[in-house]
Amino acid sequence: MTPRDPGLQPERTALAWRRTFLAMIVSDFFIWRAWTTSLTPHGGDIAGSSLGLGIAAAVAASATAVIGICILHRNANLRDKKAAHPVLLRTATGAIIAVGTATISSILLGG
Repeated sequence: MTPRDPGLQPERTALAWRRTFLAMIVSDFFIWRAWTTSLTPHGGDIAGSSLGLGIAAAVAASATAVIGICILHRNANLRDKKAAHPVLLRTATGAIIAVGTATISSILLGG
């Protein structure tokens, strides 16, 4: 039996992971911007939503770091011609959901 030729599918998958990572970084920047803006005094008072935005910023940054690690691990498996481990995919999915939740929270809290 001849070995299976994966064609361009692994390259397309790697590009999709990179696009996802880039989108998460952009989202992180917007969340951090909303948080730092809420920390600046407006008439002597700091916005009440700054704690929630700080938590959202921390969650987003942590989840983006997790996705970065998942991408590195996935690329190592790709070089070894191994399939992605299901735990890796579940971790990446959880991180993406966490960033999405943090983004929505920052939109609601940032007003």
